[in-house]
Amino acid sequence: MRPSRSTSVWLIALVVLTLAPPPSWAWGPHGHRIATRVAEARLNPGARRAVSELLLKGDTLVDVSTWADQDGHDAVPGSAPWHYVNVPITAARYEDRYCSKGDCVVAKIKHFRTVLADRRAPVRERQRALLFLVHFVEDIHQPLHVGDNHDRGGNQTQLQFLGEGTNLHRLWDSGLINQIDRNERAWVDRIEPQLTQENIRAWSRGSVEDWANESLQDAKSAYLFPAGARRPMESGTRLGKDYETFARPILERRLAQAGVRLANELNHIFE
Repeated sequence: MRPSRSTSVWLIALVVLTLAPPPSWAWGPHGHRIATRVAEARLNPGARRAVSELLLKGDTLVDVSTWADQDGHDAVPGSAPWHYVNVPITAARYEDRYCSKGDCVVAKIKHFRTVLADRRAPVRERQRALLFLVHFVEDIHQPLHVGDNHDRGGNQTQLQFLGEGTNLHRLWDSGLINQIDRNERAWVDRIEPQLTQENIRAWSRGSVEDWANESLQDAKSAYLFPAGARRPMESGTRLGKDYETFARPILERRLAQAGVRLANELNHIFE
C-alpha cells in the first residue's frame, strides 16, 4: 500500500531533521573553556570569592562556561537569539537597529552585568546572570556571532574544510580550534604571549559595542578570503591549510581578548 501524501511529507521531514547538522550557537566547548581559563587566572581575590559563592559546590567558572549552550536554551526558552547579533558584513559598524527588541548578545551582556551587580537581586537570578554573562562575553568575540552575509552568521554557507563538510559558522565555533589543537591547556599556553601589559591596557578600554565592531571586522576577513577577494565566499567553497594559517592569529587574539575582558567584568562587578 502506498503511503498517503501526508505520511510521505512527514517521513521526508523526519529524514531531513535526522540528517541536518545541529545549529551552531557559540564557540564550541573548547573555545569557551579556553577563554574562561584565561579569565579565571586573572580574577582578583574578591571576584574569585564572590564567584565561588554563587556557583554550586564543586563547580568552577570553566565548568559552567558552556551552560548557556548545553542547558540554557531549555532553562530559558527563547534565549537562542541572545547569543549573537547579525550585522551585515557590508555595514561599517554595529548599530542598535540590528538588535531586535533587545534580544541580542550586545544588549544581554549589559542586562546580565546589571543583574549580577545588584546585591539586592535574588541569589538564583544572580547565579543565572553569572552563567549567561560568562558565556555571552565570550560569544561576542566569535566573529561569526556578529558578522552576517544573509546566511545566519555563516550557518547556511556550506563548505569543505580539509575534505570534510561543515559550514562557516561551525568552522569558527569549533572546527578550526579542534584542528589546531584539542588540548585546552596548550591553547592557554599559546595565548599567553599575547597577554602583555600593553595589550591588556588596550583591550580593557572600550564598550560592548566596540567588542562587536572588532568581531564584525574579523568576520569580513573570514568571508572575504583570500585577502583581497571581492566577493564573500559561497556555499561549495573548499578550504585548506591556508585558511587555518590565516585564521589562527585571529582565534588566538579573540580568545585572549575574551578572557581578559571577562575577568575585567567580574573584577569590576565584585570590587
